[in-house]
Amino acid sequence: MVDDTVAGLLRIIGGTVLAIVVLGSVLYMHPIASLSVRFARWLRILPRPAPTPLGLPIERIARDLRRLEPEARRHRQGTPVAKHRGVVAAYDDVLLEACRAVNVETTLDALPEGIERESERLRVEYELERAGIPIRSAS
Repeated sequence: MVDDTVAGLLRIIGGTVLAIVVLGSVLYMHPIASLSVRFARWLRILPRPAPTPLGLPIERIARDLRRLEPEARRHRQGTPVAKHRGVVAAYDDVLLEACRAVNVETTLDALPEGIERESERLRVEYELERAGIPIRSAS
């Protein structure tokens, strides 16, 4: 009789422990998975993930530059001034993104609108073309 009582008690304890382990595994699935991945990398079972590049892909930057450059260069008749300024600002933002991508130094973002900013814009375009980013579309 004592053996049956002990066996029943052990079954209850075992069932409770099993339920707790299953429930804990479900609730803490993500931390357990990240710990196991970290442990596998520590054991050098899994390779390290490739570094993710910062910013946009250079192909998209070049495509945006070629798309915005004609509109930023010329103020077309009938285009509102606000729209033209917006296009020029967008073009400058893409130029700055391209400069960061290929490590070209510039002060374009610090200069006020005017002749100095336009000359810096031309210098940046020249440096980017030298770095291999075609800006002007072949037409």
